[in-house]
Amino acid sequence: MIKSGERAPSSALHADAGFRTVRPRLGFIDLMLHLWRAKGLMILVATPIIAVGVLVALSFSKNYESSSRLYVRAGDEIRMAPGIHDASRESPLQIEQIVQGELELLRSPVVAERTLNKFDLEQLYPNLTDQAFKKASQAPEIQHEAIRFELRQTALEAFTKNFGSSAAPRTPVINISFRHKNRLIAAEVLDATMASYLEYRTELFGARPVSQLTNQRKRLEGELADAEQAINAFLDENDISDFDNERSTAQSLFSEVSSAMFAVDSRISAVEGQLASTRTQLDSTPEELDIFVEDTSAQALRDLEIQRNQALVSFREDSLRVQAIDKQISELKAFIDAQSDLSGTIRRGPNPTYQALETRFNDLEAEAESLSEQKMVLRRQLTNVDKQLKTFMLLQAQWNELNRNRTFLENNVRIIAEREQQEVTIAGLAAESADSVAILEPATVPLRGSSPRFAIAFASVMLAGFSALGVGLLRMLTREGFATASALQRTIGLPVLGVVGRV
Repeated sequence: MIKSGERAPSSALHADAGFRTVRPRLGFIDLMLHLWRAKGLMILVATPIIAVGVLVALSFSKNYESSSRLYVRAGDEIRMAPGIHDASRESPLQIEQIVQGELELLRSPVVAERTLNKFDLEQLYPNLTDQAFKKASQAPEIQHEAIRFELRQTALEAFTKNFGSSAAPRTPVINISFRHKNRLIAAEVLDATMASYLEYRTELFGARPVSQLTNQRKRLEGELADAEQAINAFLDENDISDFDNERSTAQSLFSEVSSAMFAVDSRISAVEGQLASTRTQLDSTPEELDIFVEDTSAQALRDLEIQRNQALVSFREDSLRVQAIDKQISELKAFIDAQSDLSGTIRRGPNPTYQALETRFNDLEAEAESLSEQKMVLRRQLTNVDKQLKTFMLLQAQWNELNRNRTFLENNVRIIAEREQQEVTIAGLAAESADSVAILEPATVPLRGSSPRFAIAFASVMLAGFSALGVGLLRMLTREGFATASALQRTIGLPVLGVVGRV
């Protein structure tokens, strides 16, 4: 065999000449030859995979699948659907929607649980029960309930996995099936499943227990009447007609009285200040003063001046008559000038300012006394209102409980009454649609079982073959040399003159 490295010159001269390595060009015969030479490695890789696949396939047992069919009739619920007025012309889409709803009902965990309750789990799934019993024997008694719950859930998952339901598009027929190792148990479980499904469906869409709702409503109405009576007794015992309104009134009154008392205190402070100021003014103001002073000197002087003017009419200024009057005038003027105060009759009387201050003082004293009495009244009112508020505060918790109980019962009565009306309306329509599903055929006992052994074995063989082929190709790509002279000739483009075996 010629190695691929031998076709490359080893000298630096040839390397500098631009020599580059190329991959061998293999043909189909070359490929087969390489794979044949790697057959040992390929067998070594494929054998464990096939062995594991066969062991896994042998671990699967044969299951028997029992099947049955259900027919869904369009009931009144489809006739009442929007846009459908003729019951004989239901659209395929509406039928498909109803069938899908029935499929969801079939797959409900409630149906599965009711079916499992009809059988002994040791008979249906012995392996699961054996594991659970073994686990319970090694666990304390307090964990037995949890182990039983886990067993039920595991059995429910196994049942859901083995149960199948499907329907063809736009057809009213539902296909159901159940797989089990025992053919008879498979048929029995499928029949029980259909029975559980029909029972559950009847409970959902059949006649509703309207009488129970009526009895419940009457019982709640009786409890509501007792709650009302308890509230009335509470109000009568505490002498209250309307708890909420009286409490709000007391709160408003407390706020008003507090504001009024604050205003009275402010006014009392202002009046006391005014009283002190008025008292100071009274002390500095005289009670009496001169009202009128009568002076005769001025009048006599005026009379003499009048006489002189009259005398000048008949006499001259140097006459004795006129000179005598002038002398009297001069003497009277000198007398008047010598007097510092008026002389004559003086009249005294009460001082108006003093009287006004005294009147104001009396009014302020009366107002202060009125404000003090008003403050006492307001204080008594505030004490009474505060006492009422404390009483309401002590009774608030009991009142809230009574009122909350009454509100809760009222809501329950309303809800039950609404449900009762709905049930009465639905009862007639539901009774007609409860029997809209029919069993076309009972569960069949399967004669032949099915097992995934062949599929698993075939898949393991295919996986082993691809893995071996991949390893052979990888070995071919990483191996040096040329398998045949034709591969070397195709690779270097020159004819091969001779072939020498490995020495």
